[in-house]
Amino acid sequence: MKYKLVSLNVGRPERYDTDKGELTSAYRKKPVFEPVYLNELNFTGDEQADKENHGGVDQAVCLYPAQHYKYFEKEYDKRFPFPSFGENITVEGIDERTTNIGDIFTIGEAELQVTKPRKPCYIIARTHGIEGFPKLVKETGFTGFYLRVLREGFIQAGDQFILKSSGPEGVTIADVNDVLYNDPMNQEKINRILQVKAFPLEDRLAFKRRLL
Repeated sequence: MKYKLVSLNVGRPERYDTDKGELTSAYRKKPVFEPVYLNELNFTGDEQADKENHGGVDQAVCLYPAQHYKYFEKEYDKRFPFPSFGENITVEGIDERTTNIGDIFTIGEAELQVTKPRKPCYIIARTHGIEGFPKLVKETGFTGFYLRVLREGFIQAGDQFILKSSGPEGVTIADVNDVLYNDPMNQEKINRILQVKAFPLEDRLAFKRRLL
């Protein structure tokens, strides 16, 4: 499968005012059009304000599917320009329901592996001034997801995002979201997710604690 990188986005922490006060975040990333180098932790020019919950090897790159924007624009009667979901890469056509944990993609010079869903948090609501925004993201399953870097290199908007190999266990991002938000104690589903070798250790331990 081939998809298109329609927006490559980076940003450093900044302070900005919201309807609930001042917020320091790197959520408001900006598109870049020249090639950008991706190392094992992030893109050049990209940083995280909350390093305890964001960033790291297993969350080096945040991807959001471009087609989801249309749903939220219709729902809120509001335009959301890329990258309104704080993602590093906005990719057209890819989907949480068909993307497996452990899928490996090439893009530009780099190679990436899917690790886990992105968990929407309060920053989405505060940035856009929309109450309940994270809740709707969870309900739709339009969360986006994280990837780790298997090979570093330059990436540029317009590059193809090409599936090299599929996660062998066949557990999708949507499967993990289902346990996180709909069926948190389903032992069969939890055990299936725990078989996925590419699933990050920290998340694996959290899922193990759900076992009865």
